[in-house]
Amino acid sequence: MLNGIPSLIIGNLGRDPEFQQVNGKQISRISIGVTPRVKRQGQWQDAPVLWYRVTVWDTFQAEHVLNSLHKGDRVGAYGLVTSDEYQGKTNLDMSADIVFIPLDRNDVTIIPRQQTGSQQPQYRSPQAQPRASQTQSDPWGGDPDEPAF
Repeated sequence: MLNGIPSLIIGNLGRDPEFQQVNGKQISRISIGVTPRVKRQGQWQDAPVLWYRVTVWDTFQAEHVLNSLHKGDRVGAYGLVTSDEYQGKTNLDMSADIVFIPLDRNDVTIIPRQQTGSQQPQYRSPQAQPRASQTQSDPWGGDPDEPAF
């Protein structure tokens, strides 16, 4: 049974991510402001900003959120949204399965993670191995001369 509504939101971070420990697990919390567009008298206008309090429970993703995102960044999140009311104000909370960077307003460099025998992520600098020298053991590396379909 779902405890919320599966939703996709895209907006801007209202503050820098916060890193917390909950029951010994490291999580991150972010605040995403979403500005809906509404049509009033035949004209499209910005509606008031909706603020979502987003919690990222996956430790690996929570670390990346903390290290990569900053106030004002354009981000998206997918997860379960719940709401409650307190003193006449509606609060929107999301438990995010995925946090991502929309490419329409961001430049991104992908740094693939490498797994060791213990399945712990190891980080490397983007200069460590150029993309052109990926090996066949990389499932995304493929043969550049073959069509990718």
